[in-house]
Amino acid sequence: MVRGNHYSMDNFWIRLSAWTLAFSFVFGMVFGLFFIASVPFWLLWNWLIPSIFGLPSITLLQAFGLWLFLVLIRSTKFNYSKTFNNTQEVLNQEDLEWDNLFNQIKKNYMA
Repeated sequence: MVRGNHYSMDNFWIRLSAWTLAFSFVFGMVFGLFFIASVPFWLLWNWLIPSIFGLPSITLLQAFGLWLFLVLIRSTKFNYSKTFNNTQEVLNQEDLEWDNLFNQIKKNYMA
């Protein structure tokens, strides 16, 4: 009977260590991606932007936030050519009011 409890405690510690190892691995990968993506962006920003535009230097966490923002903006499926073609068609009409133009452009920006 003592061996049965001992075996179940060993099983518990094996499972706990496996979950801890998996959890550490996942967060290590996330931290690695954070480091790889943010450090070059952070270094370039702090080297170029303050001297060219007079903006302040940023922290590594702020660099990650800007990098993530740029990734999210670039991954949108916005069709610029469709928007500009529709705008040109609308502008060619002579009797168009500004409200109609605004509504046409607004339709193109809706998700």
